Amino acid sequence: MNEKVNTMANGFSILIADRNPHVRKFLRQELSTDGFHVLIAKNGQEVLRLLNEGDLPDLLILDLDIPHVSGLEILKKLQDQELRFPIVVHTFLTKYADHPAVRNSAAFVEKTGDNVDGFKLVINDVLRKWYHARYVNQPEREV
Repeated sequence: MNEKVNTMANGFSILIADRNPHVRKFLRQELSTDGFHVLIAKNGQEVLRLLNEGDLPDLLILDLDIPHVSGLEILKKLQDQELRFPIVVHTFLTKYADHPAVRNSAAFVEKTGDNVDGFKLVINDVLRKWYHARYVNQPEREV
């Protein structure tokens, strides 16, 4: 791909919420390799517990199709609580792309399974926009 990506991942934490254990494992491996601190949640209850009990992540990657508490419900709860961190909606459920809660997220990425480098670019772009000062003077690397 050979694109320049700012990988100021050290110090950034990402919570991945996905019902599919293979997706969770794959994204955790990919993002951990890039230096991110990664937490995972397999359902909406775990997402809410992690957000209520611990430090807030710098970024939430959220599949809308997670059990127990849906992704849309989580988005609404987070908006109601006015929690401030970016959310990247990563889902097959494209019919919700225009839903108000989804439109307020930092990014919407349809799951395709074949473009992890593009997904990483989205993550880095969102983090750079939200945490610009943390990216200043950080080296870039090629992907």
